[in-house]
Amino acid sequence: MAAKRSRPASGALPEDFEATMRELRSIVERLESEDGGLEAAVTHFERGVRLQQHAQRQLEAARLRIEELLPEGGLAEIDADDDEEEE
Repeated sequence: MAAKRSRPASGALPEDFEATMRELRSIVERLESEDGGLEAAVTHFERGVRLQQHAQRQLEAARLRIEELLPEGGLAEIDADDDEEEE
């Protein structure tokens, strides 16, 4: 049985949200600490942007799945409860 890869091969995007976030954190750490030059920084940044967009799509897909499980207006009630707690 093959071990899970920490980074997808050939620029593929991670399948799960947690892997996406791990890779994003790794890129941020590299950008903050690496002296690899401008080209390397731009390459890391481009990958980070793709991962951030991918993470947004993953979160939206999860939200839609949750909305399907809740009664009509159920998610709006949860959002309203979160807003009240922040005040």
